[in-house]
Amino acid sequence: MTNNDKWLYLMSSNATKEYILDILEVLAMPSGCVQHFRYQLRWLDKELRSKLPVEGQSQTSELKNRSVVICYLYQVKTYSGWEWVAVYPIRLGILIDAYRTGDKDEDVSHFYFKVNNYVSYNGQDFTKTFKECVKWGKFYAFLDTILNDTHIANGKNSKSAFHTICNSLPFEHLKSPKGNEYFPIYCFVDGLKDKKGEPLVPKYDPLTHKSFYEIAEGGHYSFAFSTSFTPVLPPPQYKIKLVSDKNVFSTPYIYKLIASSRYDEESWAIVSRLLERDIWTSLSFEIQLPDKVDNKESLNIRLIFPIRVKRKILYRVIDVASDICLVIGTGATALKAAVPQITWWLWAAIFGYLAFAICKLLIKFWRG
Repeated sequence: MTNNDKWLYLMSSNATKEYILDILEVLAMPSGCVQHFRYQLRWLDKELRSKLPVEGQSQTSELKNRSVVICYLYQVKTYSGWEWVAVYPIRLGILIDAYRTGDKDEDVSHFYFKVNNYVSYNGQDFTKTFKECVKWGKFYAFLDTILNDTHIANGKNSKSAFHTICNSLPFEHLKSPKGNEYFPIYCFVDGLKDKKGEPLVPKYDPLTHKSFYEIAEGGHYSFAFSTSFTPVLPPPQYKIKLVSDKNVFSTPYIYKLIASSRYDEESWAIVSRLLERDIWTSLSFEIQLPDKVDNKESLNIRLIFPIRVKRKILYRVIDVASDICLVIGTGATALKAAVPQITWWLWAAIFGYLAFAICKLLIKFWRG
């Protein structure tokens, strides 16, 4: 195996509540969405650190398009520092961009990656596998060959792999080093789908380092997701909310769902309005649990999905053509009244009004 075959391992630990939420977000995000992890350079292994370009030079980095493994790390605080207890690899990704802000240990490294396949759990003890790596307990971002293609779940089995991963994360490992216990809700977001039910593939904006959906004005889409809890405790009542811009979408600008089932799924219609120009907007997806569940602090998920709505050029052409045809029909009729000896006015009027009617029918059909 060559150096280029080494995968990039990124750890998100229980050191803070936000880090645990990062893992829940990575689990939830639709395939193709971009996530951002960052670390001080002191936490990178020597090989990765040497390959990481300075900010502004990342376009030539050999790290781009490398496979990424996102892992949840449970660790405890000891007198001598952090002690690693268990590692749970959860999802694969592709590195889109990476760079560092300087050369010192205190400088920050940034990693932007697209999430895709889930890790396949088939009874493996991944902690034991990771402990065999010499980098165990030393670095939170490193290059290595711990996993391979046999550990990747097939895309068609994503939901099954997702549920297996969620059930593999024990409650006792979802707590802070200070002993604060957390209660999670797990969410699988399919994201936006077209009218045929096919998932849209997010695009990437290198200027903002964010992924976004591109949809057409007047288009019919749906936003699909499912939720689940582990069977350890009975599920509480919770709220799910999807918020959109009412000036951009004709569907309800707030969808709400109140549920208390262990498993649930939902799909909400998203229909964009006809616009005067291309526009940027977003969908805000949020899950809210009670503040406390079984004396555990809730982990609420909130995801923002940027959206670019593009105008349909052909639609605009037909709309303008209909106006021109109406002018032709009306002008021919007026010309007959002004110049009675003209004989071809009838054909011009018929053509203008007929073409106008056809264009309007096409627009009506297009708009549904």
